[in-house]
Amino acid sequence: MKKTTHTTEPFYLELGQLTRQCVNHLSPSFDRLPNNPYADGSYRIRRYSRFCFLQGHLEHLPTHPFVQDESINHFQGNVVRRYEELEGVVIEDPMFLEMFEHFKHMSGVEYGTHIEVHQLRIFADHQKAEVAPEGIHQDGFDRIGIYVIQRHNIEGGSINVHLSENSPAFISHAFDHGEFVILNDKKFFHSAKAIEPSDGDLGYMDVFVLTANLYH
Repeated sequence: MKKTTHTTEPFYLELGQLTRQCVNHLSPSFDRLPNNPYADGSYRIRRYSRFCFLQGHLEHLPTHPFVQDESINHFQGNVVRRYEELEGVVIEDPMFLEMFEHFKHMSGVEYGTHIEVHQLRIFADHQKAEVAPEGIHQDGFDRIGIYVIQRHNIEGGSINVHLSENSPAFISHAFDHGEFVILNDKKFFHSAKAIEPSDGDLGYMDVFVLTANLYH
């Protein structure tokens, strides 16, 4: 009789923090994010790029539109979105690689993996703003990494991790100063609390989101 074996995909969920030097290098670039013409543009601005992560360096892949199926993203599903690329000064900064190194070693992706990067500023101007209008969701990838570079003048904004779409968060934390969570997007769901300004003026949080599939 032929023996069959069953393998179980690891339950990757890792927490960590980028170095202060990395945060200091990357945070100024969020001030130069362009306007966002899509449904969330009144409170989220972003850049988007794709890379092939090789040992010791990044290969910047050609510009490509971003689209998610409506079954995954009920808020902006099936919308073909075209964002400006991340700035060259960011891509060429050795500190930018720090995120990718953490992502590789803590998520199980291999060198040569294609990794998508969203650079986002979510802002609340005198009112509450949604960080994740999709609610409790998955992004449709194998692995995701959420890196909160900085928070300014806000309350709320906790990143939540859930076991299912209908379960309460078992991790909920107001990430800041380069803190991050890397998780298996096939196993876990995530969401975020809305933000509002602490003193009634403008507040924001700056985030990099890395996404990857194990086989590119």
